[in-house]
Order: sequence, then C-alpha cells, then structure tokens
Amino acid sequence: MTAPTTAPHSGWHLPVFTSELTGEVTPLELGTRRLVAVRDETGVRVFDADCPHRGAHLGYGGRLADGCLVCPFHGRRIGLGDTSRRLSVTEHHVLVSGEAVFVRLSDGPDDDRGFTRAIKELADSHPLTAAVSRSMNADPLLVVENAFDIDHFTEVHKVPRVRAMAHRHGDEGELVMEGEFVMASMPMPGGGAPRIVGSRFLARAYSPGVVVTLFGPPGREQVIVTAAVPREKGGCAVRVAIGVRDEQQGELPLLVQGSERALDEDAVIWERLNPRVVPRLDVRDAAVVAYREFCATFPERA
Repeated sequence: MTAPTTAPHSGWHLPVFTSELTGEVTPLELGTRRLVAVRDETGVRVFDADCPHRGAHLGYGGRLADGCLVCPFHGRRIGLGDTSRRLSVTEHHVLVSGEAVFVRLSDGPDDDRGFTRAIKELADSHPLTAAVSRSMNADPLLVVENAFDIDHFTEVHKVPRVRAMAHRHGDEGELVMEGEFVMASMPMPGGGAPRIVGSRFLARAYSPGVVVTLFGPPGREQVIVTAAVPREKGGCAVRVAIGVRDEQQGELPLLVQGSERALDEDAVIWERLNPRVVPRLDVRDAAVVAYREFCATFPERA
C-alpha cells in the first residue's frame, strides 16, 4: 500500500454534483489543488481558486460581476480564463452529464482517454443521477482500484462467483476490466427455486479517480460511475452516480441503497489498512498492478 496522496492527478475527476453547487460561486476540494465552480449563463465552469493578487480563495466570498470574479480580500476583478488580463485564473475542462460535474486537470487532450466520447454516448440512454457523496478516511486511489481487485468481490461483497475476469488496455488508453458475476436470481413466483444468472461486468477506468462500469444483462445494463478525489488534509471524498434507462427509473432507490451498502462494506477494509505494510502482490493481483501502472501515467497537478 502506497502512502495516501493529497495532490490530485491529471485527467478526469468528479468533485461535485449539481445539487452541491450552492450558488453562483462554489468552492471545490480537490486535494492540494484549490478550485472554484462558477454558474453563469453558459452553464458550470471551473477555475483555479487562488487569487493571483494575494492568494485568497475565490470560492469563499468571491462574487461574479461583469464576467469576472471579485476577490473577497481586496475587491480585485479576476479574469476567468482570460490570459489577456494581468490578473486571471486558469479555466479547466468541464463535462456535465445529468447531475455529475466532471473536471479534467490537464492542459491538453492526452488525458481524456476516451472519456468525453463515452459519457456523451451514454447521456441520452443513461442520464446520471447522484447516488452517494461521502467522505472517507482512505486513499482515493483505492476507490477506483476496487474495480480491478477480483478477489474482493467474493470476499467483501459476497458475490457467489466471478468468472472470465480479465483486464486490458482500451483503444484510447483507458484501462478495462471485463467478466461476469454469477449470482442467484430472485425466487420464482409460486415458490420456484431461484435460477443461476450471469451479469456482465465491464469497467473502464479513464483516470486514477474515475471508473465507469456497465453491469447487468444486455438491454438492462446499469451505468455506475464511481469516483474519488483527495482531501487536502487526507482521506478522500467518494461520489457514485448511477444511470439507468427510462423504464428502469423505479429501480433507482434500490440501486442507491446497494451502492451505499457496498461502500460501507469497502470502508471497513479501506479505513483500517496499514500504510506501513509493504504489499506482497502475486499473480492474482495482476489487474491491481496494471491499475497502479496506469495511475503512474497521470502526473500530479498540485
């Protein structure tokens, strides 16, 4: 287990749901990188939050005026991504899908890894609904690594059996895990015995902090977006968004409960890991190793 990180990596993050944007100006926590979300007539925009004049946090008391952020410390007007101004803050790429607000910390397109295309393709059929938002005393990298930790599904979450689980790199540099969960169906009407059914599991990590999973039989797949961002003082903020087809909307409450229960089960383990123990990984941990190597290709953006 590596030491928990507080500096965010480049690539995509899910630092906030639209319901958590409390006004025109909202501070965002992304580890040591201080950000501010602004809602204007164009939608949601995200910027670095440090005022270039004296370093005040523009998310706490800053206000919009004439296309600028007015600093709460000295009242300076700070340009929003306007490099022609002497005082301006950098703007970051934002992708809003349903209630999820994704932010990409990188200067070029290299760290997209196909995420923008994937989310836009799912937007119409599986609009994302905020399901879980909670803080956890755990390394944020553990959250996405979970999708690549094969043995934990049966031991922690009591999945009866998983089969044909294999990882690979996708065409656009994302990391993929695919296989099947083998489970018993609900009891049949009239007291018939449950059937053994398989549910496809297809997870794609697009950054160290965001994994998009399709789960379920063909035509009834659920989309589960699991994400974690570091907190400046340690630990992480975990968010889960769920997308289902229109005819499955009635299933959302149970899916939200299931996501909360799964996180509770993981938290018991994650929050008690000893960071001083040097892992002794073996061949069964090959997908975890691949995920850690994948994370190393995203530089920190402190």
